[in-house]
Amino acid sequence: MTDRSRLLRGGARAVTGLLVVAAATAGVVLVGNVQLPTVARAPLALTVDTTQDTTRTLVCAGSFSELGADPARPGVAIPVGEATTATSGAATSDATLARGEGAGLPAVVFAPMSDPLAAAQFQSIDTENLRGSAASSCAEPRNEQWLIGGASSLGYSTTLSLGNPGTVPATASITVYDENGEVDAVQTAGVRVAPGTQQTVSLNGYAPDRERLAVLVESTGAPVTAHLGVAQSSGITPFGLSGVTPQTEPSTSLVIPAIENADGDDRGPNDSGEGDAFPMIIRALAPGEAGEFAGTAVVRAVDKNGKSTEVGEIELVPNAIGELSVTTLPEGANALIVDADVPMIAGAAGVADDTNEHDFEWFSPAPVIAADTEVAAPVMRGGRLVIVNPSDADAEITISRASGTGRDTSATVGPGAATVVSAPADAIITSSEPVYAGVRFVSETALAGYPILAPDPRDGTLTVYPR
Repeated sequence: MTDRSRLLRGGARAVTGLLVVAAATAGVVLVGNVQLPTVARAPLALTVDTTQDTTRTLVCAGSFSELGADPARPGVAIPVGEATTATSGAATSDATLARGEGAGLPAVVFAPMSDPLAAAQFQSIDTENLRGSAASSCAEPRNEQWLIGGASSLGYSTTLSLGNPGTVPATASITVYDENGEVDAVQTAGVRVAPGTQQTVSLNGYAPDRERLAVLVESTGAPVTAHLGVAQSSGITPFGLSGVTPQTEPSTSLVIPAIENADGDDRGPNDSGEGDAFPMIIRALAPGEAGEFAGTAVVRAVDKNGKSTEVGEIELVPNAIGELSVTTLPEGANALIVDADVPMIAGAAGVADDTNEHDFEWFSPAPVIAADTEVAAPVMRGGRLVIVNPSDADAEITISRASGTGRDTSATVGPGAATVVSAPADAIITSSEPVYAGVRFVSETALAGYPILAPDPRDGTLTVYPR
C-alpha cells in the first residue's frame, strides 16, 4: 500500500470517528430535551388490622396511698382502705399488681383489642388523717404520659403510683414541673418497677414546697401506667382527696368533661370575691425550651344548651405551670374546653363544700370518641355520664349495655353542648359525631370524677408497603 493510500484511509477513519462522536452528542442533547414515555406505578399499600389477636390491658390505681401514716417512715406512702372498680365490657381475665404493703391491690383487666372495654375506680375514705372521695380511670400502659394536679406545699401530699403489668422490668424516668419550670434534674430519678408490681413514690420528696405540680413519666423496658393521689388538710383537719388520670400527649385543644364546683353560688362576697368560697382552678403546662415560645390558653365553660362562656386565659411560659382561678363558674357548666396556640396539658380542680366538711377533685381531659365507634363507658354507682359535642351538628347518641340485656336508649347532644345523659353502669356508647365523655359523682360533701378513655383510633390499623 502506497503512502498516499494509507493517508486517505487514515483520513476516512478520522472523519468517521468525528461523525460518530457528533451523532452521540446530538443523541444526548435530544434525550435531554425530549420527554420520553415513562411507566408510573403507585406503591402497593396494604392496610392491616392490628387489633386481631392482640390484648388490651387496663391497670387501675388501687387504694389511695397516705403519706406519713407511719411516723417512723414519713416519706413512705401506705395504701388505705379498698377501692371499688367498675368495668364495662367483657374482660377475658383479670389480675392484681403486687406491692410492698397495704390492702386494695391495683386491679388489672384484659380483653381482646377489638372488643370494647373500659374500667374506672372509686374510693371513699373517712379516717383521722384522710377524708373525701377519689376516682380515676384505669389506663393502658404507655411509654410516655403526663399528669397535672396537686401540690407539695403546706397541707398537701401528692403521690405518684407506677404500675407494670408486663413480664419484664420497667425503668420509669420522672420529670417534675412546678410553677417556675422544670425541677432540677438532680432531684428526679429513675424508678425501677418489677414485672407485675406497683411502686408508689412521694412527689413531696422529689419536689418539696411547690404550689403546683405536673409530671412527665417516660419508661423503658416495658410500658407502665401512672396515677396521682392528692390529699389536702387544713391544719390537722382533712380537707379532701383526689385521684388524677394520666394524659397521653400535649395538644392545642383539650376537653375536660363532667366538671363540677358544688360550692353553692349564694354565699355572697368572701375572700375570693363575689361567688364561690372555693373557686374552680384550671392549670395548664406547655412543654418546651426556655425562651423558645410563649403562648396563651383560652378557657371556655359549656352547658347543656351549647352556651359557651369564656372564663379566662392562662399565660403559657415553657415548662412552667400556669393557673386560672374562676371566681364563679357559669351556672349549669358541665365541661371546660381549653384552646391554646401551643401544645399543652391541663386539668381543673373543683370543690364540694359543706359547712364542716369539704372534698375536691382534679378533673382530667378526655380523648376523643370517634364517630360511629362503640366505646365502653363504665359509670360508678351514683355517677352521672356527661357527653360533650364540640361539633356544629347534633350528636345522636346510642347507649347499650355491655351485658347485652335491656333495650338500647338514645339521646341527642346539641352542637357545642355538654349534656348529662342517663346511662347504665356497663354502658356502651356510639355517637354520630366525634364527642368526649366523663363521669362525675357529686354530693354535699363528696366530689369525684374521671374521663372516659376511648382507645386511640391510630392504634387499630397499620399501613404496609410490600417490596
